[in-house]
Amino acid sequence: MEVLLLTEPKHPPRSGPPSARYETGRGNLLAEALLSAGHQPVMWWDHPVGPRVTSEPDLVLLRSGRPIQLRRAEDLSAAGLAVLNDPHAHRRASDKLHQAAIFASAGVPHPATYGIGLGLGGSSELLVAKPRSGSSGRGVRLLGPEDLAEALGVGDVVQEQVVGAPEYRVLVVGGIDVDWARKYPAAGDFRANLDQGGTMHRTERPSEQAAQIAVQAMEALGLDIGGVDLMVGRSGPVVLEVNAATTLHGSDPAATEEILRAVLGLCVTTVTQR
Repeated sequence: MEVLLLTEPKHPPRSGPPSARYETGRGNLLAEALLSAGHQPVMWWDHPVGPRVTSEPDLVLLRSGRPIQLRRAEDLSAAGLAVLNDPHAHRRASDKLHQAAIFASAGVPHPATYGIGLGLGGSSELLVAKPRSGSSGRGVRLLGPEDLAEALGVGDVVQEQVVGAPEYRVLVVGGIDVDWARKYPAAGDFRANLDQGGTMHRTERPSEQAAQIAVQAMEALGLDIGGVDLMVGRSGPVVLEVNAATTLHGSDPAATEEILRAVLGLCVTTVTQR
């Protein structure tokens, strides 16, 4: 099985061809797993820009949310190729305001969001503002009601803050919650993102309800592979957001192996069912 990976270079910028058949030892986690399982991964990076190798893949796996990769995936899908993590779903999921609207219509528990069922009523609580498109906690901040108009004016998504509940990251592959991790923010920070100094440790799923809601969030967005951030409080699980371009590194080495096996299984199933 030949699998085309639409991805980003590990350490941009890179030199060399824009697309190539993967060779072992080059440092891509998923490509190494595919090669070890007897498949042929083909890389198509977003840098440098150029054509892909002239072969017909059995499957396309979208691993990047960069605009160029989304366009490539859309073109490949339109040409009749199977694409995992549908680019249209990926594009929708990259917009946090759109995520909130989808979750509201699908009944997925989500923080109350201004502009989607929550008006400018003047909350007395702290709010969370975040860019509509972004990741790793960059640009996410707390603000008071007096800063609400300014945040909305620059196009940020503003939501009520969920407090007093543990936060989890769950990796969902093909409708299965494969890996659960408990997330902890760095001292003095409310964000539990790893890029902001947070940590995570493998844990058991907090409840069957939490697993069902994580899978429901993925299904609502139309994604095959993604990382779901959620908090579980007294009133139950609340999905904070879903990352369509999530890392496949698990909360420990054993979890990473489980995730890769699940992704490989989903690839094989997708191809055999076509």
